[in-house]
Amino acid sequence: MYQNMNERELCIGAHVSISGSFARSVSLAQSYGCECMQIFTKSPRTWDAKSIDPTTASAFHEACKAASLPVFAHGSYLANPASSDPVQIEKSIASLSTELLRCEVLHIPYLVLHCGHGQDDTQRSASFRVVSCLTEAYTRVLAHPVHDHNHSVMVLLENSAGGKTSVGNMFEDIAEIIDNISDSGFSRHIGACFDTCHAYAAGYALRTEDDVHSTCDALFSIISPHYLRLIHLNDAQYACGSGRDRHLPPGKGHIGVLGFSALLHHPLIRDIPLICEVPISDQMSGQELIRSVKDIGKAMLES
Repeated sequence: MYQNMNERELCIGAHVSISGSFARSVSLAQSYGCECMQIFTKSPRTWDAKSIDPTTASAFHEACKAASLPVFAHGSYLANPASSDPVQIEKSIASLSTELLRCEVLHIPYLVLHCGHGQDDTQRSASFRVVSCLTEAYTRVLAHPVHDHNHSVMVLLENSAGGKTSVGNMFEDIAEIIDNISDSGFSRHIGACFDTCHAYAAGYALRTEDDVHSTCDALFSIISPHYLRLIHLNDAQYACGSGRDRHLPPGKGHIGVLGFSALLHHPLIRDIPLICEVPISDQMSGQELIRSVKDIGKAMLES
């Protein structure tokens, strides 16, 4: 039987908006009851980004310190490191380099990245393009005049939802990219993010305690716990293996309360921050979202 939730220290948070200001996002996260937070450093649907002035960056950093909130950034939706199109590859490298530098300025230690989509070639070829994109982006950042060696940023590769051309659907895909990045000398700059909705959509069962045991055993046997720095705690709108990436609040979808209760009680999860990525709305406020996850975690498995 897993350890009781009351004896554990789970770090639960949400993706929050930076509308208004970066510093305001910290206050917003606090109002939700977050113990960690995730933001976009710019619009995820545009290539361009307005520069971050030092005053803004300092205000955000001081707000995070005062709130004691671990912060993660999520990368652009446009970047496609697995692409075989030279133009798309160059845009993706430039975008990733820019976002890494923005994270440095804001003192955000982690940037979550989707591996992207390949074309009509093998997963292995697409995976090698991801490695090439990442190593080139890191090389450019390290050579950039404003690079801060005291605030190097780790990219967290996020598992994909099982799309036909997606890279990173299986844990083995993520592990292969991490291994190849490590071989290139950037091992301290790479990690992983486990998204529960994506895993379920890709065919990993998570509805029962046994499901969670099996999937977590597979995850941690393939990807070392050392690399797993974040969990995206999202329920799934569609059935296991659907290949469809549609998030719902934990406990409100096909994974359900039992699956998330088992996950939150898993002994290897307790030291990993958990971020919910669902829209905050009139239907479910930020406070209700965080409270509902904590309620699921407190529920005993046998109930």
